[in-house]
Amino acid sequence: MAGIAGMFATKPREETVRRMLDAIRHRGPDSVRVFTDGRCGGGVCAADLAPARGDGYATRDGVTVLFDGEIYNDRPGDAADADVVLDLYTRYGQAFPAYLEGVFACAVYDGKNLLLARDAVGVRPMYCGTAAEGGTCFASELKALAGVADDVWELPPATAWSAGSGVSRYTPRLPSIHVPAEFEEARRLLRRLVTDAVARRLDDGAVGACLLSGGLDSSIILCVAHEMDPDIPAVTVGVEGAPDLENARLVAEHLGVEHHVHLYTQAEAEALVPKAVLALESFDEDCVSGAIANLTASGVASQMTNCILSGEGGDELFGGYHLLKDLDTSLERLEMMENLIAVAYNTAVQRLDRAMFANRITYRTPFIDSQVMALALNLPVSWKIHERGGEKIEKFILREAFRDLLPEAIYRRRKLRFSAGTGTDGFMDHVAETKPEAADFSDATRHTPEGYTLNSPKELWYYRLFKEHFPAPAYERLVGRWDPDK
Repeated sequence: MAGIAGMFATKPREETVRRMLDAIRHRGPDSVRVFTDGRCGGGVCAADLAPARGDGYATRDGVTVLFDGEIYNDRPGDAADADVVLDLYTRYGQAFPAYLEGVFACAVYDGKNLLLARDAVGVRPMYCGTAAEGGTCFASELKALAGVADDVWELPPATAWSAGSGVSRYTPRLPSIHVPAEFEEARRLLRRLVTDAVARRLDDGAVGACLLSGGLDSSIILCVAHEMDPDIPAVTVGVEGAPDLENARLVAEHLGVEHHVHLYTQAEAEALVPKAVLALESFDEDCVSGAIANLTASGVASQMTNCILSGEGGDELFGGYHLLKDLDTSLERLEMMENLIAVAYNTAVQRLDRAMFANRITYRTPFIDSQVMALALNLPVSWKIHERGGEKIEKFILREAFRDLLPEAIYRRRKLRFSAGTGTDGFMDHVAETKPEAADFSDATRHTPEGYTLNSPKELWYYRLFKEHFPAPAYERLVGRWDPDK
């Protein structure tokens, strides 16, 4: 759990670096480390989670590492994540990101060159820009660059940037996982790999709760975690009568876990909108509505822990979106799934990242594990979206892999968007009707100067809030669309 920021190829001022870190201090409230020399200045703010995570800072023999994320490579017993990065950089040079197992965004400075890198899915964020006084600046969130750079861009997943050679993609070294030819064998292997992934994320003792929407993904993660730690509590949020609440209750009672439930009102949701837009750094209506629920959940979790498990990634890897069922062929479905994975970094994953960190909660995503992904990306599409009796069942192999752990109603539950499951969508539509944007919404206002089409008065409201914080056009261009049909 950390935020990183810095400047290169200019005269870096420590006060500027510290001001950038102050803007993202929610990512790491417990410590700050800053360095400057003639060409580069940077820093990291970190949370105190566990020795294996460290404070996001390492330096040796003139090489300095700033690190956000979590790494699961083998290591000497006292080495923290940033130390692992430094060791791999020393061994492999600029090719080191391909050897990292986990989620990360990091900066490596060797006294001459700056190298930035981001994990294969883009779970941890990294933005860059041209500083007003010249040179390149970088940070974990856009908030740290606002007022420092108007020309900003996002480092994509599986990508590195070098001051010497610019942007280059790298090929992650995913584990070699044999995909069984038989469904039953693959189902058993999937269960083992997901179970191992949860165990790795619990191993350092930092996790203190599990997000529980009552959907398939979060229920599986909680069930597996409960087998390893029966005392792990669950956190559920929603509005009165929301589908998630009853389903989450079923799971919690099935396991006998401590269950923290928060019902929020329309007034609470409305009050959170400005914070959600700023935290999320987006005005996409689907992302913002989901972020409101996630912000509420992270606020509840923050009363008991600073590290939580999440089921994020299951939909993208195992075909959880209903729009896939409307496609006619397995090839079309595969191409759409690959596209959904490719854009998750600035839709679903961005929503989770910003909403959790906004309340100083780090998150761990067992589905986005190198071994789980190595298997999931090579499973037949028909094992993910299974046609039976005229019905198309999403995430079929995942359901079957954990069927015996789940209540029957959860095993059979259909996918709902998080914001729909919590009831937030309906609230926000109603609230937007009371805003000036309801009267202002027209063909003239629904098209932004940067080419976005705003889909509703609600989204126009979000857009105007976004522009209050990020007026420069380049910031707007970085906003992703969750729904590919919008």
